[in-house]
Amino acid sequence: MSSPNPSIGAMRRSLLARLQQEVHRFGRSALVALAGSDHPVLYTVGTDGRRVTMVALWLGDSWWFVWSHSGQARADSPGEAAAALAGHSPAGGAGNVRALVSRRPRTRGNRAAYAAPGALAGVA
Repeated sequence: MSSPNPSIGAMRRSLLARLQQEVHRFGRSALVALAGSDHPVLYTVGTDGRRVTMVALWLGDSWWFVWSHSGQARADSPGEAAAALAGHSPAGGAGNVRALVSRRPRTRGNRAAYAAPGALAGVA
């Protein structure tokens, strides 16, 4: 899925455009917003009628489509991702799912701001 040094934004746009075509093949609507930026987003409607927002991300050694808290699919198979969105297969496919939510950056240590003892005495 790589071409000679494309920008990250160009690759994201290309991947989401391919996914958009596949979603349309299932008779569903899909819109790529911010198509001229480096951070495009694909919007579609899930089987429950809710709006689904999808992005393309480079994770590890490959590109992935990511949506909701647990929806992920390898970007090299946009048809499978579109099928998952249309309710024709498990979201992301059992073999492709990564625990992306658990990989989000977390605050480490105690990041609360502390005032020196007595510094806020006059505030109360």
